[in-house]
Amino acid sequence: MPTITIYFILTLIILSMGIMLTKPLLKFLTIKINFLTYILMSTLITIGILFLLKIFMTGFFVESSQFLGINADFLQVNGFEMSPILTIIIFALVSCFISSVFYLMDKSD
Repeated sequence: MPTITIYFILTLIILSMGIMLTKPLLKFLTIKINFLTYILMSTLITIGILFLLKIFMTGFFVESSQFLGINADFLQVNGFEMSPILTIIIFALVSCFISSVFYLMDKSD
């Protein structure tokens, strides 16, 4: 997350515009828009934007994330540390899944 407020706002605007470009890009490529194609294209766009932001925006840092683990009676997942690349990919997958669900709900009206 950017430490300077203007970088944070610019990051949100750039990511939002990238997600908004998914539908026109799929139409341009003449690919049928459904849940799977929307989530795949938006994930690729988001990963690309995050890598570009990491390279070119000086106040934008992607750090490694730490998962502490889960211990239940029937399930135990040990803690691990995710590299910055894996953090970007997981963030992109989760945010684009949510975006795709909203797109699907909007489309069903």
